[in-house]
Amino acid sequence: MHISVVLNSIIGSALVIILIFADYFRKYNTDGFQRNAFFHILLTAIVAMLADFVFYSLNGVPGTVVRYVLYVDLLIFFIFQIASFYYVFIFIDYLTFKEKERTKRIAKIAWAMFILNGVLLLINMHLDFYFYLTPGNVFQYGNKYFLRLIISYFPVVMVLVDIFFLAKNFRTSQAYLCFFFILFTGLGSSIDILFKTVGLIWPCFTSALLYAYFFIVQSDSKIDSLTGIGNRYSFNEFINQVSGQNAKQPYSVVMIDMDHFKEINDTLGHLEGDNALRDMAAIIKGCIRNSDFAARYGGDEFVLAAKKESDVIRLMERIQQAIDNQNEKKIRPYTIQISYGYDVFIPNSGQSIEAFLSHIDSLMYKHKAGKRRSTD
Repeated sequence: MHISVVLNSIIGSALVIILIFADYFRKYNTDGFQRNAFFHILLTAIVAMLADFVFYSLNGVPGTVVRYVLYVDLLIFFIFQIASFYYVFIFIDYLTFKEKERTKRIAKIAWAMFILNGVLLLINMHLDFYFYLTPGNVFQYGNKYFLRLIISYFPVVMVLVDIFFLAKNFRTSQAYLCFFFILFTGLGSSIDILFKTVGLIWPCFTSALLYAYFFIVQSDSKIDSLTGIGNRYSFNEFINQVSGQNAKQPYSVVMIDMDHFKEINDTLGHLEGDNALRDMAAIIKGCIRNSDFAARYGGDEFVLAAKKESDVIRLMERIQQAIDNQNEKKIRPYTIQISYGYDVFIPNSGQSIEAFLSHIDSLMYKHKAGKRRSTD
């Protein structure tokens, strides 16, 4: 492949990633962990691409100074390219499970492999088993280059293991994201290696990152920016799915309202009111399962949905216990209290989803009224 084509593909890919970075930097995201992971992918990829650009610009150029520059540049390239692959693995794992502690444990494995790669690269400077430069400063693969390929694509194997053994945790959209990352990155790398071409890996990797960015933007549009759980838009999308003509799965749906929320706002201010909403959302997230759905319905109302066979009464007991535990700690100048109503929605039963939601809303207000009468 002509050198100009290679350089154009690298610079073109780098510009796309820079534009993604600039656009995402301006966007607000309540999930800082996810945001940082994606930024690390973009930054490491940009550094690796720029190092790759320098390599193809200097490869085969004679001179002692050029030789040293090439060695340093190749070290930077191999380190940051592998780092970008490993951050992709970390990003996908967190996107799937939303568990920081689990992802941090995964990151330790990734960093161990990353450090191993760095040590082998330093040893390679003396033994030339990864790569070497000819007297004319032309890059050549070493006889153990396959070791680098194994270390580089170890994250792909880990993602495949996650998908195979933990498929129940993957939503369809996440599975597509994993598939495109593996397909695009693997396809570009394989063609480059098998046919000894260059220039496909970065356009393919950038295409995967662009798809991931669209996924993030679409996902963020369904997240309530204050509480970090689903918003009314995501609830509407969910309820349309479970009430559609082809839907068969009954769902238990719970409407939750925070009692005395207006008093918190009026007496303590809106900042404390926001804290109350965040606390309630955090409690809900801590009590539901991956297969359950939760969203802020509007104002101080929240909605939960779980498959019919789930024990909704037990779920609400867990939520109430978590609320009681927080109130006992007295970490806020108020106590959280809730009222709720729930019932089972059966698709194609003749009851419209609008009538069903109105029904559980009335049950929730009956619960609230009953609590008021008991305290009078």
